[in-house]
Amino acid sequence: MTSTCEDIPDLSLVVPLYDEQECIVEFISQVRLSIDHLPFTYEFIFVDDGSQDQTVPIVIDHCEKDSRIALIQLTRNFGKEAALTAGISHAKGQYVLIMDPDLQDPPERIVDFYNKIQEGYDLVFSTRLEKSDSLLRKLTSQLFWKSLNVVTGLKIPANLGVMRIFSHKFAQEFLRYPERVRFIEGLFMSIGMKRTAIEIENRPRFAGVSKFTLKRRFKLATNAMLAFSDLPLRFVASLGLVGVLASSFFGIFFVLRKMLFNEGLLGWTSTVTMIIFFGSLQLLVLGLIGNYIGRIYTEIKARPIYSIYHTFNLKHDKGEKNVDAS
Repeated sequence: MTSTCEDIPDLSLVVPLYDEQECIVEFISQVRLSIDHLPFTYEFIFVDDGSQDQTVPIVIDHCEKDSRIALIQLTRNFGKEAALTAGISHAKGQYVLIMDPDLQDPPERIVDFYNKIQEGYDLVFSTRLEKSDSLLRKLTSQLFWKSLNVVTGLKIPANLGVMRIFSHKFAQEFLRYPERVRFIEGLFMSIGMKRTAIEIENRPRFAGVSKFTLKRRFKLATNAMLAFSDLPLRFVASLGLVGVLASSFFGIFFVLRKMLFNEGLLGWTSTVTMIIFFGSLQLLVLGLIGNYIGRIYTEIKARPIYSIYHTFNLKHDKGEKNVDAS
């Protein structure tokens, strides 16, 4: 994020894209309408995360008409966390604001975030007054955040929004975190620094459907909990200890019963049930341990978090070698 003074805008808007052809034109229009008249300079940093529709051609068309609009096209779908990391690493602004292009977070609130961070904060994140989601999505979201806070102790608000702004200093600190399996909300909370929140109203998507499916939510929840806590390992270790103590107790009890009263315990059903139960429990524990080991393996390989295919209107501050750049 190093650049000459004359090239540094006041604000960089980092926006991840994945099949957003229905929203992108309206998003750019509403953002411009909201901040063009304000006394600060800005740039768009769009990051395409492997879109299969017309998202990229639409953004390229806008890049050709406005030098303030830049596009980073990744080689494939790396996930939203990787796309955001790519955008933040190339943002040149004194402040960086991230938001989704679906217009659920109102662009007219950008100025409120910009003014708030001028008060000396390093991070200003959003909390949503009411999420315009289905009942099932609201319940799963609440369950996710509450479970995550219990497991990790991060104290992330249950109604945390995507829209947030942070300083250049905060961005530089964020980029020092090299994890390949990334959970951005957890990383932001881990960094600390001076932060506050702004409540915003949540609107329905402008068009299209959410790409954040139940499967992606489950994957994110798993990544978050395993990346920020070893509580699952400690839990299964405790469960194993309880099982050992219980089996030892019952073993001694049945031996004494046989010796003192010559009474045995019949019942193949109970025996088979216990074997199946503890066998399944062992597989569960091994699976959990294997999950942790797999993540260690991923981190040790130290592969790039993302790979860039094309860039448009982007000055390379770190000398990335791309397939093609203009």
